Amino acid sequence: MLFNSLQYFVFAPVVIGLYFALPRLPQRIFLLAASLYFYAAFRVPFTALLIFSIVATHFSVEALSRKKTPRGKRMYLWLAVLSNVAILYFFKFIDFSFEVWNLLLGLEACDAIYAHPTGVVLPMGISFFTLQAMAYAVDVYRGTLPAGRSLFSFALFLSFFPQLVAGPIMRAGDLLHQFTEEHRFRLENLREGMGQILLGFYKKTIIADPAGVLVDQIFADPESYGWQALWISVFLHAMQIYGDFSGYSDIAIGTGRIMGFRSPENFRRPFLAVTMADLWQRWHISLSTWLRDYIYIPLGGGRVSMPRVYVNVFLTMFISGIWHGAGLNFVMWGTFHALVVVIERYILSFKRIDGFLKANVPLAVKRAYTFIMFCFPLFFFRGREVESIGTAAETGWVMAMRALSFAEGAVPLPAWELVAVISGLMLVEMVQERRRDAFRGLLKHSFVFWTLAGVLLAYCALVYAATDSAPFVYFQF
Repeated sequence: MLFNSLQYFVFAPVVIGLYFALPRLPQRIFLLAASLYFYAAFRVPFTALLIFSIVATHFSVEALSRKKTPRGKRMYLWLAVLSNVAILYFFKFIDFSFEVWNLLLGLEACDAIYAHPTGVVLPMGISFFTLQAMAYAVDVYRGTLPAGRSLFSFALFLSFFPQLVAGPIMRAGDLLHQFTEEHRFRLENLREGMGQILLGFYKKTIIADPAGVLVDQIFADPESYGWQALWISVFLHAMQIYGDFSGYSDIAIGTGRIMGFRSPENFRRPFLAVTMADLWQRWHISLSTWLRDYIYIPLGGGRVSMPRVYVNVFLTMFISGIWHGAGLNFVMWGTFHALVVVIERYILSFKRIDGFLKANVPLAVKRAYTFIMFCFPLFFFRGREVESIGTAAETGWVMAMRALSFAEGAVPLPAWELVAVISGLMLVEMVQERRRDAFRGLLKHSFVFWTLAGVLLAYCALVYAATDSAPFVYFQF
């Protein structure tokens, strides 16, 4: 079920209303049933994968917590991790593995050992709930979190419908205990949750979807467009995926907040970052911290020699690229980010250079540099197979080279309305960067707030009724 659909506009109020009308135990049973229905609305058979992850992780971790020896604990930790990795690998990476096999051996479709793609469909949310499950197992193994004894509570944690399909990637320590608490309707939660939901719909419907129209047009036939249009396409795509993904997070966090659940923030004004490392601390924070805690730190983190630190940083960013998609274009995207972050870290390790840059380079220049560095590899991230060019990676390469070589071609410009709404969002974020709670007072002005809410939701409902809802970009990851 899509957040940006009339179906959800009915589903969410009904679920929330019934949730608050029920006593505590039926309330939790109803929430689990509603969450499983929400996931089944995409494809019923894929619900079996979610249930498999829940059951395999819970019982592996329960056995892990009873073991007294390190070897026994490790055995059940690996069982929990590999159970989730197995389904993630098969559904997300099996065809990519075949592609790499064929590429490395130079195989053609007529060769006997050519690996033909399975065409398996990627289940919604599998990249998110498997990471949550693995993090839970590792936290219990490390002793930073006690093992939950209730399969029911763990099932609620992993299937909680607001964050199930595209995050945020919740930690058991942040959310699991909240399912044991009593939640009753509070006007404060309604106001704050609705405020965040409205921001999410603004980002998705007012910014991301309109931006995606021109982006799709240019990426579908990149050789027809000039270098200006190609740069415009990645600048707009940056705003598209930001509006789309942070918009999803806002709606998810806001929906949970109305019901009394608190989730950590997942985006913190990333396009105001001054370095790429700073940007990745602000972008998809739940994934960045997951990679830090379960990849970077186990590799040695910053506690090893400097060459090893750079290797650890590179590998962590590279894995981030692979997580985002199974394809050579995502490998190239992840490699670019990994190299830039490592180079930045090396340059800024010299105190004299770091001090000079802080004292002499204007903030606007640093932000512009970071935004451009983020946008450039989007040629690969967004690239898709084009018949006249080749694979997604080849398309991304052609677009990048045309953009850098000032190639001539058509230059369509974004509508002024789109530029205006993007500028409005960035202006708001620049104010919030200075004073985070600058606009909280708006929630207290009931007439103004609820009027804006009604207008925006009515507009979104009309859009969803008149056109097919555009899926959230991160659903494919």
